[in-house]
Amino acid sequence: MRDTPLSACERNFIIRALGDRKRLDGRQPYDYRKVKITFGADRGCCKVNLGQTQVLAQVSCEITSPRAVRPSDGVLFINVELSPMASPAFEVGRMSDLGVEINRLLERCLRESRCLDTESLCIISGEKVWQIRVDVNVMNHDGNIIDCSSIAAIAALAHFRRPDVTVDGSEVIVHPSDEKDPIPLSVHHMPICVTFSFYEQGKYLLVDPTDKEEKVMDGKMVIGMNKHREICTLQVSGEMLLMKDQVLRCSNIAVVKVTEITELIQRALENDRQARLNGKKFGFAESEPTESILTNQQEPEEIQATETQMDEDSEEEKGMNGDLKTERKSKVKILDKGVGMIGEGGASTWGVEDNEMTEELQKEAKVTQPDHKEVTHTTDCQSAVSTVWIVGSSIVYWAETRAKVRKMQNLLYDPKEVRVYWDGVRGMKWDALMINLQRDLAVYDFPEPYVLIIHLGSNDVASWNTDELISRMKADIQKVREMFPLTQLVFSEILARRVWRGLSLECGEAKRQRINQEVGQYVTEIGGVVVPHENILHQNVTLYIKDGVHMNDFGNDILLDDIMNCLSSILAESTNDTEDSMETEDEVILSSIDLDICYTLPLSEVNKDIEGNYPQQKEINNDDDFEIEFKTSE
Repeated sequence: MRDTPLSACERNFIIRALGDRKRLDGRQPYDYRKVKITFGADRGCCKVNLGQTQVLAQVSCEITSPRAVRPSDGVLFINVELSPMASPAFEVGRMSDLGVEINRLLERCLRESRCLDTESLCIISGEKVWQIRVDVNVMNHDGNIIDCSSIAAIAALAHFRRPDVTVDGSEVIVHPSDEKDPIPLSVHHMPICVTFSFYEQGKYLLVDPTDKEEKVMDGKMVIGMNKHREICTLQVSGEMLLMKDQVLRCSNIAVVKVTEITELIQRALENDRQARLNGKKFGFAESEPTESILTNQQEPEEIQATETQMDEDSEEEKGMNGDLKTERKSKVKILDKGVGMIGEGGASTWGVEDNEMTEELQKEAKVTQPDHKEVTHTTDCQSAVSTVWIVGSSIVYWAETRAKVRKMQNLLYDPKEVRVYWDGVRGMKWDALMINLQRDLAVYDFPEPYVLIIHLGSNDVASWNTDELISRMKADIQKVREMFPLTQLVFSEILARRVWRGLSLECGEAKRQRINQEVGQYVTEIGGVVVPHENILHQNVTLYIKDGVHMNDFGNDILLDDIMNCLSSILAESTNDTEDSMETEDEVILSSIDLDICYTLPLSEVNKDIEGNYPQQKEINNDDDFEIEFKTSE
């Protein structure tokens, strides 16, 4: 049976909608559909839902003879099955062109990228090795099977455990799981495919196309990449030509998508491990809601919850995709009668903030905003809009929240002259800095910053060696400098805390001060600016909430004042530089021919003496070594 083709009206409708940056399911061009990852009761069984596309991957193993060319390497075999249950276009026992394409792409992406250590699968060199077989079954086809299959395959490999073996001479003993714990496979990295579809000869670009969008596309490009920015495979198909800039833009988008999908897989694996370790329910039939990994959308559903429960918990942040021009959908939190807050937030799953802390921070938002006049900073000499990025962890996140409450999210600047972009991610660590900056450029389309303020590193103090952390911070700051050579870089010092999780107060404070000193000195040496926070001290208990880590409204107000003072000096300095360059046009240069020495005087002062009169001659002395006379007209 063949699939039902699209009519000409449907094709024209989809193409016209793309011209208006609209898609049939309401997504933006760079958005992924909802992703859900669940594992079965048996090891190595993984089901992935990408919207309505469903793929089931099952990993199995057996002992076999190695290949003659690689006698000490195991074997990785991948098989893709497209059944008629998934789509009427698929036939039983007959591999279609799409099936062959998916099979070869997965082999190149997984096997040829050496993501699996096949040498660890050797039992007896030249005689017996493990053969790992990955069976990928497409259960429902609604477009973009390649991406869904790659996620399911690599997640199943990471979830699989092979039996332990004992070699006694030439005899191999395979131990069941009740005798010895199974051994996980050695997975070096997680390559994931990201599919881009092109329309109107590359004029329009979509990520994660649906079935109908695939039927009208001119061609597609599949990039297999891991979170280390290493391209494992790249395939372009269709009747189209692409510019190199389009390929580079797709690779930048793929970096963001692959990194965040890899984090989803690791979270799903950790949820399954904790469920098995604690004796909780697991598997498809017993999967708990926490094992459903949602990325950027939530389907409407009916729930029964009390008003207290609705106030306490909010949805996980789903800002994986989308453009800056598109407002992020957020849940309205009712904090008190007549008081609400709109913005990202909710219970964190990263182990950094607990529910009590979140409740307290939300209560802090109810503090009446201080009386202040709407003072607008002016930068008249700036012809273009100065863009300011403020990037960091939950400190930046809650500072933005406080700024919203005070109605000063743009820090009281005129949006026509200065635009402030906030990027605060709760639980963010230093390793995520470069990824977030690339995401802001590639996905959110932030304009390149004139000023970049980085407040990060507090979540790494307890988990990193001090010397290693300082070295990593300096290296990444240098990368940021190379990435934005014309940007004024600002390092906001790590704030003092009353509680350092995993460290004593004295040890944490000593590490914080050393990091601030050495990193701040390095930033100053390369032409950057350091923002000290001298008024935020751990001895001042009135600045912190009860967790001792995050600040209340008073502490956030001090932080905002520090940032605003730093911005004012930077923007004022740029304004003065512009004015100085304009004043040079009104200067007169006086030169000494004999000594080749030049004197520069403002035009307004050349024809005046000290009393404001206009003499016929004026003398300029330089250590009484020579004298220059000149005449001026009245």
